[in-house]
Amino acid sequence: MGQYFQFWCDACGYDVEVSGGPDSGMAVATQTIACSKCKQLFDVVTSNEPWNASAIQEPLRCPRSRGSSHRVAAWNGGDPCPRCNAIMRPARVAAVLWD
Repeated sequence: MGQYFQFWCDACGYDVEVSGGPDSGMAVATQTIACSKCKQLFDVVTSNEPWNASAIQEPLRCPRSRGSSHRVAAWNGGDPCPRCNAIMRPARVAAVLWD
């Protein structure tokens, strides 16, 4: 079962609910990404077979762009804010459980 946590930045006020790194449910595996063009965090699907370690992994892409004009990087809780580079703080309890 996957989890979403609320992350927020005290410096610029950006807040978002994402997994905060790699995560998986019964049907998909995901990874939180930071898009350098959108200046936002997103959870994107990395596999439609999370139970299969040898499954082909989907490339990390911004959900707002079909092309490669949006550079993305894997993001994990504790990494810098995509808007101002300050450290984002996580909530201590999961905001949402998903499957």
